[in-house]
Amino acid sequence: MDHCASVLLAFPPSSPLANNEQYHKAALAHVLKVEKMIKDNGASFVGYASQLLEHVNPANNSISYIALLQTILTNDNSTPSRGELPTAITTFLMVFDPRQIRYVGGAFSALLGVVQEGSLIPASIAIGLVATALLKLDHAGTMLTSHHIPLVTQAYETDNIEPILPVIEKTIVFYPGMKGPSETRYPCDMQLPPPAYLTLESSLTTRLSVANVLQYDLLCGMCFIQRRAWQQAFDALERVVSYPTREGGCSKIMENAHNKWVLVGLLLNGKTPTLPAITGQGAQKAYATHGKPYTSIGKAFEQGTAETLKSEFESVGAQRWADDGNLALMRLVLTHYQRWQIMNLRNVYTKISLEQIRTRTQSAEATGPLKTTAELEALVESMISEGMLNGVIERPADGKPAYLTFLSPTEELSEDEFKVKMFSTAQRIKDLGPIVKATNERLATSKDYLRHLVKEQKKEKHGQTDPYTRFEQTVDDEDLMMDVVPGN
Repeated sequence: MDHCASVLLAFPPSSPLANNEQYHKAALAHVLKVEKMIKDNGASFVGYASQLLEHVNPANNSISYIALLQTILTNDNSTPSRGELPTAITTFLMVFDPRQIRYVGGAFSALLGVVQEGSLIPASIAIGLVATALLKLDHAGTMLTSHHIPLVTQAYETDNIEPILPVIEKTIVFYPGMKGPSETRYPCDMQLPPPAYLTLESSLTTRLSVANVLQYDLLCGMCFIQRRAWQQAFDALERVVSYPTREGGCSKIMENAHNKWVLVGLLLNGKTPTLPAITGQGAQKAYATHGKPYTSIGKAFEQGTAETLKSEFESVGAQRWADDGNLALMRLVLTHYQRWQIMNLRNVYTKISLEQIRTRTQSAEATGPLKTTAELEALVESMISEGMLNGVIERPADGKPAYLTFLSPTEELSEDEFKVKMFSTAQRIKDLGPIVKATNERLATSKDYLRHLVKEQKKEKHGQTDPYTRFEQTVDDEDLMMDVVPGN
């Protein structure tokens, strides 16, 4: 046991390694030594693996620690030591060294699978642990891996969305297997972009299909819908709706996302959203055909009366909305009809009495004005408290009727709030730096992009540069972003 402990604790060495090359060689050698030690000691090592956990630091000796966890998980199914595993796994996923994990991707992926399976750790805790682990591997959260989809699925199905927000709020720009410049740096280089170490070869992810990518964004949209974060839900669903497809194909996932996207657009902006210009012709036709009940609801929401909107809802039938998984959203649309009538009054008034609002707006649920000013006041107050409406209800001292004052965006931000918003914007710009750098590196090695630059330089030389010229990069057939076939 003492010999095993000395092997496990040998990496990283007590004296710092001089550079990435030395670290890389030492890490590879340590992985081989640990594997050989486990093989040579056989059953005896399995017997005291749990005891060794107490002597190995999960933060400092991450390669060794995960080897012990893997040994216990695959061999020790009955001893009391297995009962200590949840604590050991939880501690490890909170503190592991992401640099070392790049050398034991298979073991790490297997561990995440065990955690997500749910037999050892409750789902409410497991979801947070996996989310934390993914952000430790890729702190910028810019790469989609095969671990993201089961994580978001589990969070949505168990209604534990809060822990995954730091993950799904990130902007994905990289996918497994994306082609890029040949990387000569070692995996341990902490300046590497995610695609250089979160690779199929490292076993930290598997290859993703187009359906996986679409499913992830659809699930993200549904998670944001549950939280009524309409802008984030809208953005996630729009990524699915406008996904580039080969030969104008359109999948069921895209059609599903489109229907939700229309309803979320009504809740967010009070009008039917316009399909992005990049949406394929085939997808547009499919949306027009299969999404007709939803676009009809949108038209009634914008142009019809409360009675018209409710009639459209009832003509389709609650069962159809429920079968599509959109009944709750549809009921929210009915509720928000009057809210958006109130919101649109700001285009005409800066101040308006509550009684005037009551008589000039209608509830789609009651198909008419609210019965009392008190009901209307409660509705307006809820809109203000939820952040939907920038306004304040004022009650004159002389006893005149209460009225609503619409506030401009500049009036609603205090100096401290403005500072916070500016800091947040600056931080987002800073976070984009590595993404821009990696994108530039990929473009610099693209033959199509280089041909485009040469063409543009020739135009500029002859005074023919068109400032509005768009470059559509030709993508290899194996590229993930174009791997869609027509049909469902």
